Amino acid sequence: MKKLVVSLIILVSTNHFLFAQEQNIQVSGDIKVGANIVSSIDLITVQSMTFGNVQPGQQELYVNPINSINAGFMIATGNPEAAFRLTYLPEIVLTQVDGTSTLTFMYEISGNSIENQSTSELLDTENRSIQFSLEGRYYFWIGGRINITNAVPGNYEGDFTIEIDYI
Repeated sequence: MKKLVVSLIILVSTNHFLFAQEQNIQVSGDIKVGANIVSSIDLITVQSMTFGNVQPGQQELYVNPINSINAGFMIATGNPEAAFRLTYLPEIVLTQVDGTSTLTFMYEISGNSIENQSTSELLDTENRSIQFSLEGRYYFWIGGRINITNAVPGNYEGDFTIEIDYI
């Protein structure tokens, strides 16, 4: 995005300069260009979160991100040993695909610098410092809870956004 903006500025300045030469007016100027090159962070979804079948009378579905095989699994890759900050909204509203009903889902995320779910720790929404491993990896397990007491049968969908920024 920054390269596109820089190219656009140079193009506009060059066109202005050529137009000015056609009228025998000399124009000069300096263009200073600066850029911050930051390595990217990639987030790879390995497994989506799943729920088991709902039992009669069940009021809540819960996927524990630390020990459930139904937890979603993601791997973030970045600069080895670099610190980063994780931000996400812990609550989203799911909307019924073929209707107007909604459900509220409360996310829980656990993370670990090694690929071991059982030793991962819960990550809250505070902007805390987390660090990539020596290999430049960090592992996330996604879970959460949803109250289905008043749920209308159907399919529900919603978007969950995770932001990861170098510190």
